[in-house]
Amino acid sequence: MSKKQSIQCNKQSGPALLAARIIVFAFLIILLLMPAGELFAFTPDYPDFIWAFNCGARKIRGGTQKAVYLTGYSLASDQKREDIYRLIEETELNAIVFNAKEDSGHISYNTSVEFFSEIGSVKPLYDIDQVLSEMDERGIYSIARIVLFKDGILPKARPDLAIQNINNGSPIYLDGGYWADIYSRKVWKYYTELVMELVEKGVDEIQFDYIRGPSRGKLYLAHYPSNTADREKIWAISGFLEMVREATRNYQVKISADVYGFVLIAENDQGIGQLIEELAPYLDYLYPMPYPSHYSSGFLGYSLPEAHPYEVVKHTLDKGLTRIGDTDCLIIPWIQAFGLQMRYTEREILLQLKAAEDLGIEGFLFWNAGNKYSVVERALKSRS
Repeated sequence: MSKKQSIQCNKQSGPALLAARIIVFAFLIILLLMPAGELFAFTPDYPDFIWAFNCGARKIRGGTQKAVYLTGYSLASDQKREDIYRLIEETELNAIVFNAKEDSGHISYNTSVEFFSEIGSVKPLYDIDQVLSEMDERGIYSIARIVLFKDGILPKARPDLAIQNINNGSPIYLDGGYWADIYSRKVWKYYTELVMELVEKGVDEIQFDYIRGPSRGKLYLAHYPSNTADREKIWAISGFLEMVREATRNYQVKISADVYGFVLIAENDQGIGQLIEELAPYLDYLYPMPYPSHYSSGFLGYSLPEAHPYEVVKHTLDKGLTRIGDTDCLIIPWIQAFGLQMRYTEREILLQLKAAEDLGIEGFLFWNAGNKYSVVERALKSRS
């Protein structure tokens, strides 16, 4: 800046500086005149946005999260984390979905929520504060996955909070495991406490999986002790989400849920409590799982839907987009990064991404249960 420019700048800022000094002086006088009791008893009722504002900078634009999924065991491995950090650095990926509560029912970090310690759910695998710090340093968007009502520990420790066998009152095995009673407000409360702990630790998003009732097994024997009013399952799922929303309303954290791909197509709750019109108002993101391998022979006229990833994924997502309504909820798909009846290569990965992007969807999440993403890496690098 030249000397002339400096003089002009000082002239222009002079009146503003004088005004600022006058305001500060007046404020000090008010403080001196105010009775001490009133001064320290004053607790202003700030609007919610002030509290929400002070929660750190956003790492990504909403709806652009591009993630891989990691189990608690993978997250506990220094080498695996470094491999994923490198993958994110070298590709368009910007997020990680990691297990906070596993499919087994175990909490993967050292939670301080007393209930889970009492029932034996705590099985620390990683230092969550360290992991979140590493992600923050790298600008990685963190998504904590909580496997919700399917729980191998809680129902056995507290049968009164479980889906029970109507014949004997013991926890009933359905759909590959035991389940907490989706209608129980006590269960909702314990899970919400876990959510709030993760939020306080700085997680960017909470993702609920198995946010439903069981879909297979001897369902006619299932008894829900807390469903005394004989309500529909969607009432329970929506009620839980409403509780979470209320608890997190002063935080920037995003709330999301995983649903079956077919939930976007079916116009009922499939008997499990997943109806997107009822879920969307409580969610920032809805993550359907339109895995082509999971569709029955004959879907869209294909004998092997898994061999037609573009058509299956696009059809499913398009159906969901027409039903999401005028909510702020965005649909972002899980992408099948594995094969069942056929080998999935870079081609199948890219066709699924194209299906989503052709509908204007910018984000995606990759699922591979073994956390093996070499094919994903090659696919992403081929289009960079």
